[in-house]
Amino acid sequence: MKKILCSALLCLFSIGNGYASNSSVDKMFETMQMDSQLNGGFEAMLPVIDQMSGQLKLDAAAKEELTNIYRTWFNEDIDRTAVIDKIKQLYAQSFTEKEIQQVTKFYQTPVGQKFLQKSPELMKLGAQIGMAEAQSKQAQLLSRLKPFFKKHNIE
Repeated sequence: MKKILCSALLCLFSIGNGYASNSSVDKMFETMQMDSQLNGGFEAMLPVIDQMSGQLKLDAAAKEELTNIYRTWFNEDIDRTAVIDKIKQLYAQSFTEKEIQQVTKFYQTPVGQKFLQKSPELMKLGAQIGMAEAQSKQAQLLSRLKPFFKKHNIE
């Protein structure tokens, strides 16, 4: 009986959960140049810093100083290895081995490489579009927030 249970457990572990292995995800992230993608994500955040600079009425030198504070924080304080490891876990849990291999294959093609190359700039431009829309609707947001502020005695 014990042999049967042990064999059944071994079969279950060898079958696995059907999701991607760490080595496949590692290969995909290497192909994607994930560290560069993280840098692109930071660059996409720069319009938010620009907006903050405008709201604070900073001159060009102060705006540059603020940007450099954020850049130093990102480059020196953010543990990119830990971030990438956590993102890898998400991918491994969300996609099968076959799916990860197919995505990796795509990123290895000229179109996939172009996609990766263009993604940071597209994220940045997309963030700018979103911010512009949000700014254009700021009055509507404030009118929706006024009752909330009043209800909670927030000035």
